[in-house]
Amino acid sequence: MTPPQWSASDMVLGLLLLTCLCFTMDGGVQASYSPDKIPLEAHFAETFDSGPLDRKWVLSKAMKQTDTEALKYDGQWALEDPEAELHPGNRALVMKSPGKHHAISAYLHTPFTHTHTPLCLQYEVRFGKGVECSGAYIKLLTQTHQLRLGQFSESTPYSVMFGPDKCGKIHQLHLIVRVTDPSNGGYRETHAPQPVDDLASYFTDRQSHLYTLHLYADSRYEIFIDQALVSHGQLLTNELPITGSPERQQQLSEFRVESVGALGLELWSLSGEVIFDNILLTDDLKLAERWTQNTWGQKQPGRLERLFIVTSSRPWLWGVYVFTIGLPLILFISYMWPDKRFGPADQDYYYKKNDDPQPDSQSETEQQNGQTETDQPGVLSSSPTRLAGYGALSRARAWRREAQRKSDLEMKTEGQCPTRQKTN
Repeated sequence: MTPPQWSASDMVLGLLLLTCLCFTMDGGVQASYSPDKIPLEAHFAETFDSGPLDRKWVLSKAMKQTDTEALKYDGQWALEDPEAELHPGNRALVMKSPGKHHAISAYLHTPFTHTHTPLCLQYEVRFGKGVECSGAYIKLLTQTHQLRLGQFSESTPYSVMFGPDKCGKIHQLHLIVRVTDPSNGGYRETHAPQPVDDLASYFTDRQSHLYTLHLYADSRYEIFIDQALVSHGQLLTNELPITGSPERQQQLSEFRVESVGALGLELWSLSGEVIFDNILLTDDLKLAERWTQNTWGQKQPGRLERLFIVTSSRPWLWGVYVFTIGLPLILFISYMWPDKRFGPADQDYYYKKNDDPQPDSQSETEQQNGQTETDQPGVLSSSPTRLAGYGALSRARAWRREAQRKSDLEMKTEGQCPTRQKTN
């Protein structure tokens, strides 16, 4: 049996189908999520993967400022596995109740004092049902003797507020730092400007995103989303004296974030289903990097899957993929396995005009072989193929003789009969 002849286009199509099959199989089978160990060096770390919610977290019992005794924060919280199909075993904190106020908080493992070391706060957020109006920011509560988590409310003093917030068409990423005012010894809030980049997709794609803040002792800050820098600057830039002046150095040395004793979420959501996971507060950036790799990095898709995912928002990338990957692949396959339709794979049928005539097909070759064998006296091939070729050749000779006879007869009638040449 003759093996099938594969063209270059057939091979490319097969490779693309195989790639899609591998991508589908890779997306359909997910490894179980393995929770990271809580680092003892961190001031606060929470994966929500072990223990009940009330083991560490405290629900606010603050009352409304009315005559009736009613809770101000009546929204429900829950520990759930919202990505069970993709990452089984990964639990998270979910703000459940739409249209209600929620408040929950937890004490730090050790109080955080901002001195010469950086402050690093990071956590993951996902808006499970999209978002019309909802906050998802975290407050670092100031360490005071009056701090009571059971009475946590919007009036509880905080040192840093950081995270995303959206209402209507306004998408924000807050960074508010409460610092001491050297002029009068009081406190004031310093706001970082909003990032230049459009943040809308982080609120609407219903995917989990990693928000990270680095705050340094000289008031510099860096804000990352999914490990990409989206904003940076210096909080006191517009308030400091000129660069190099003694007054500037004095105010920078006096920049201090108030000590932090607890961490809290005090939020309102129109739709609910806001999901929080893997919260970390530390002054060790290398520890934060390891934590990120073992939590956020564990849930990220592979390189091939990311190439497919990004085309959902940028369909024109398919053309880039075909040009940068498909074209070199086609050229390589065409060179390694040439197609006879586009050029000679061998020299059997490639000859010059002054060469001897060549057979056009295998059947004609067999006919000529049959003619050679049967022209020998006393030799008759017993091959059926050659016998068939011999019969066809005999009929062709008889037809030519009859055609010549008729032609001679017509020419003789007209008196133009040429002299017949003897044929060998």
